[in-house]
Amino acid sequence: MTSQREITISPTTRIEGHGKVTIILDEAGNVSDAYFYATEIRGFDYFLRGMEADRLPFIISRICGVCSTAHVLASVKAIENIYGTEITETAKKLREVLLMGQIISNHSLVFFFLILPDFWFSKEEDPSKRNAFQIMRENPEIGRKAIALRSFATKILDTIGKREVHIVSAIPGGLISPLKEKEREELLKAAKEACAITQEAVSLGKELFEKNWEEFRKAGDYKTHYMALTEDDATEFYEGKIRIINPEGAVYSEFTAQDYMKHIEEKRYEWTYAKFACLKTLGCQKGIVQVGPTARINVNRKAKTEFANKELEEFKRKFGSPAHATLLFDYARLIDLLYACERTRELLEDENITRTDTRVKVKPKGGIGTSVVEAPRGTLAHEYTLTRNGRLKSIKLIIPTQVNSAAINLNVKDAATEFIQKGEIKTGLLNRIEMVVRAYDPCIKCATRNVTDGLKVEIRNQEGKLLKILS
Repeated sequence: MTSQREITISPTTRIEGHGKVTIILDEAGNVSDAYFYATEIRGFDYFLRGMEADRLPFIISRICGVCSTAHVLASVKAIENIYGTEITETAKKLREVLLMGQIISNHSLVFFFLILPDFWFSKEEDPSKRNAFQIMRENPEIGRKAIALRSFATKILDTIGKREVHIVSAIPGGLISPLKEKEREELLKAAKEACAITQEAVSLGKELFEKNWEEFRKAGDYKTHYMALTEDDATEFYEGKIRIINPEGAVYSEFTAQDYMKHIEEKRYEWTYAKFACLKTLGCQKGIVQVGPTARINVNRKAKTEFANKELEEFKRKFGSPAHATLLFDYARLIDLLYACERTRELLEDENITRTDTRVKVKPKGGIGTSVVEAPRGTLAHEYTLTRNGRLKSIKLIIPTQVNSAAINLNVKDAATEFIQKGEIKTGLLNRIEMVVRAYDPCIKCATRNVTDGLKVEIRNQEGKLLKILS
């Protein structure tokens, strides 16, 4: 007879979606295993089958309310790869501004509202006060700047994407309408203000990070592979090649988006609705790979914008390259945020961005197309197979949180092992586990797609009589 015990943390807080942690203790009261898992199922892979290609980007955006713009852009790019469509430079620039708006929206939310309390308060602080609202009571100016950055990102999505959430302007072949000169001027003015706010945010983040570094560095230091888009050794979000480096920093492989699925494979576990993803050549034991802000810095030698590049160089001097400490995700995310604001300003300074050639005709046809963009949480891939009459035959999405899932679970087990020994639970267990999970900024909504191909939906009438089975 065994005397295993379980400790459950549910829900994990200040993340996007519903997650849960279960810690398994052995007979001696020590940690034998720990799991972070998704507790919901969405099913996009299944109900999109058969849909017309031109409707896919609009529906796929509903997979997430936070990173929907990245999904829309990955979707239109995958369809364009099948059609053999080359969009105009104007459309590319506008799409990149949209993607930067997505990064600014997400990263300002994560820094100011989700992780700043971890930096701001001591671990002994009353949990009821460890939140963004208490920080804003103590320092209202931080709240004003947080809202200003979020408002700027929303203005980008509303102006160019034609909606604040779930944009509708990006279609196969480009964008439905150009940017007007007055709109460009207004966004450019706001972009300059956003750059100034973000530089202050980076300074604040660095100050708090350095103050807490000795504590933060204990929260996981796993040497894994890293993956991100790259172009001329520089950070890239919209296009470029995918580069994977090994734990020592050497290039392991580099390939185009069309070959993505040849290098990355998915794995399912019965205890979670989230699929995992790892390097196909090494398998999921040795092929753990991480994506996201730290990976973007580890993979690339430089950033294309002035101040983000200075911060990137400082990051590498301080923590080495590749850097492995888990909580460095939070530091690197601020460099992403600075890059996104600077890059948005650069793109809007180009008056050619208001040219009216935003759309080309497409020639629908069947085939397989794969696309990759850098979403806020890391490398996002969509692969579609379309029939000759333009309907979706099959779909495969590999979400950043899937790729990071193995590393998240290693971190959760490590934190649990540090705080639970011989059945005694030290103070701070909950904070530590939630901090390492939050560092990855997991998007549970996007990653929860794991059901077997044998999934069946039974439709019954009000008397319980079976009417139809969908499978």
